Amino acid sequence: MCGICCVLLRGENEDYTFSCSRLKNRGPDASSQTVVTIDSQTKLTLTGHVLHMRGPLTPQPKTDKHGNCLLWNGEIFGGLQIAEEKNDTAVLFEILSEKADPQHVIDTFSKIHGPWAFVYWQEEKKRLWFGRDFFGRRSLCWHLPEKKNDPFILTSVRQNTEDLQEVPSIGIYSVDLTHTEFLNMTLYTWTDAVWPGTMEPITTENLRSGLMGNSDCNVKIDLHPDCHLNKNIPPLNKTLPDLDPSKVITKDQESVIHNLLGETQFKSCVDDLIRLLLQSVTDRVFNQVMLSHGDYKYRVNPSTSYNSSDLENADEIHKLKSESVECSVSSELSNVSLNQEDGVVRGPAKVAVLFSGGVDSAVIAALVDKCLPAHEPVDLINVAFERIVPQKQRNPSVEEAWNVPDRQTGIVAVQELNPDRKWNFVMVNVSIAELQKQRAEHIRHLVYPLETVLDDSIGCAVWFAARGEGILGNGEHVGIPYKSSAKVILCGMGADEQFAGYSRHRGKFEELGWQGLIDEVEMEVQRISARNLGRDDRVVTDHGKEARFPFLDENVVSYLQSIPIQTKADLRYPRGLGEKILLRACAVKLGLIKSALFPKRAIQFGSRIAKTENNKEKASQKCPRLADPT
Repeated sequence: MCGICCVLLRGENEDYTFSCSRLKNRGPDASSQTVVTIDSQTKLTLTGHVLHMRGPLTPQPKTDKHGNCLLWNGEIFGGLQIAEEKNDTAVLFEILSEKADPQHVIDTFSKIHGPWAFVYWQEEKKRLWFGRDFFGRRSLCWHLPEKKNDPFILTSVRQNTEDLQEVPSIGIYSVDLTHTEFLNMTLYTWTDAVWPGTMEPITTENLRSGLMGNSDCNVKIDLHPDCHLNKNIPPLNKTLPDLDPSKVITKDQESVIHNLLGETQFKSCVDDLIRLLLQSVTDRVFNQVMLSHGDYKYRVNPSTSYNSSDLENADEIHKLKSESVECSVSSELSNVSLNQEDGVVRGPAKVAVLFSGGVDSAVIAALVDKCLPAHEPVDLINVAFERIVPQKQRNPSVEEAWNVPDRQTGIVAVQELNPDRKWNFVMVNVSIAELQKQRAEHIRHLVYPLETVLDDSIGCAVWFAARGEGILGNGEHVGIPYKSSAKVILCGMGADEQFAGYSRHRGKFEELGWQGLIDEVEMEVQRISARNLGRDDRVVTDHGKEARFPFLDENVVSYLQSIPIQTKADLRYPRGLGEKILLRACAVKLGLIKSALFPKRAIQFGSRIAKTENNKEKASQKCPRLADPT
């Protein structure tokens, strides 16, 4: 994991300086910079700030004797073999350096399973390569030069005042720097690439306008006609079900799930999905550097693959995983410890879950319990924004100010989880004053270049959650201030897009039937990269932590793309049942009966941040609170 920045300077800009304060927040463990001289008038500055997650600490940019340089902000969960004791930056750099032809670069990135953004300088060819993964799970923004002496900037997060845009996740880009009069760029797209949101194929004719809009940039951009990346995800199964889309009225929603679990084909899909999600969660839990807390140490082989054909095998997986752990644990380390200096509880949990209590986060937590050794605590982070209690309500309790929907569902859901696990239910309570202060001073710079009301709401909610500072809501230290120390935060992003969890999915179904729903789900998956994950990466990693998304694992997505739409979502059933019906069935089988049937509630509404300042705004409007006050 790394905060990365690359600046190409030409002509009279040699004294250009670039602030790195927000990059350092992203990567507090190592910092380095390399300057590459292209010619007498042109130089390339590459800066990396590393968050140490696996293998030996590897400062970035990674360089070799041939002059190649790599900035890597990603995690390799599959596709390339990464030995337990190795660092994925070093392994990837070694592979990239084997050959200098473009096809080798394209083939290498096509194999990777996991989130990534990178910048790679290829000295032999004088080429600068960069890009983001298909889902855009890591932030990379660019500033394109408008004239010859303007800098070309690639960065994880905004530092100076230059205008930035997110690099579109439609392929990998290369810049030929054998000539520097203008930026000569080539795009290598994903196979069958389309513009996110419009589903329009990317062509030579619409390439420049699609990337740069109406701006007059000093950039020449070409589309490579033959060399494409393979995104390792099949097309969506568009088979139309032979089912009347008319509404199905049911009073007993739980019985619907149990009846479906009695059907062989549906039950098989539930078992397959649990198996794939369990492997996804396991990869994201255990791909961490060797950690120690006092007498406690462990190492886990992240490449170990466990295969289960049914949920009943999950306990065996848990046993196998626990046996693969080398550890000695003193009894007090399974509990949190009280820091006497500031009265803040700091627990040893290495994994946190962004936990609303909804079906997405509850399933993730239940699967963490299946793969993590029994003595390991887990932080469940639940965010609430201050409610304005009506004046007619006399003497409201302090708790009433934070009694938002996500707090209510979170309290219920944690009671359904394994009672033998140490769950730290972290209640993050954000006052309006604190929200306004942190947004103005800090968060708006991270949300940028996104700027809508929705970006503001979700960006602020996720930032406060990732900070992990709140009050313990359970256990022996209940009511005491707590700060999560987990560097990995598991998030449920990607579930709604694939399981038709948004209200617009139901709207399309009611208007256009099954075909309308299929088309909407296909578009949602295609445009994930353009909507929010770059923003979420900027917001979470500002705390020196890393967001990981189990529902966007390539194997999970591939499976969900392959099965019929009615298996994933049957919107003939009412809200709280029909959307995500397959995932709800998984939750029931995992013992999460109540959580399985909670209606979908977006974080901005569940946390009530959308109600704190202006109830009349639309989500798509430009948010004045994100604007530069100067």
